Amino acid sequence: MLRLADEERLKRSPLHRAIGEPAMALLLANASVQALPAGARLFEQGEEVRFLHLVLSGRVSLLAKALGEPDTVIEVFAEGELLVAPAAILSLPYLVSAEVTTAARVLFIPVEDFRSTLERDPALARAMAELLARHWRVLVRQIKDLKLRSSAQRLAAYLLAIAELRGGGASVSLPEPRRVIAARLGMTPESLSRAFARLKRLGVSGKGRRLQLESVEQLRSFSAYDDQR
Repeated sequence: MLRLADEERLKRSPLHRAIGEPAMALLLANASVQALPAGARLFEQGEEVRFLHLVLSGRVSLLAKALGEPDTVIEVFAEGELLVAPAAILSLPYLVSAEVTTAARVLFIPVEDFRSTLERDPALARAMAELLARHWRVLVRQIKDLKLRSSAQRLAAYLLAIAELRGGGASVSLPEPRRVIAARLGMTPESLSRAFARLKRLGVSGKGRRLQLESVEQLRSFSAYDDQR
């Protein structure tokens, strides 16, 4: 059952805003909500799709691995975001696994309901086209980061993307554990520590998950930051 708080979060989601109440009601007809602890798996790489997942609260990581290698974080999804819609649209196995990063409430929409609504509702089709376009841009940005920026520059750009601006400076609350951030940015935890050490010279300070950025402009210049989405 959807709690009142779940309903409010769902109404704020890009999907609900794009498709409206009638199409959303079709998707919710047989849907369910699960409260999941950190570490819980939603699905595994290679599995067939049974549900379309929407994050109502918390954060979920997409993971991938090669044979014999540990998982690595591909991306992290937050409140209001859909997970791996292409697999549901194309009826193909998942290319990644999904693991809860911080305790989350997740909406499970049966994939048959999603596909049948997609076939007859133009608003949902448009919403999926926009979603896939945005995810494509995220992928291109990741490739650009890995090819064009050093580890310290990638970390600086990440901090700027989540910063709460305050005058010339900013504060940052890291939304995931540092090991997850390291994997997401394509580096080891040791490389992340070295990147943080380098950014101290640019005014990044603090411990744990709460950081202060003394000069946003310095970090922008250092990372060649591009805030276009």
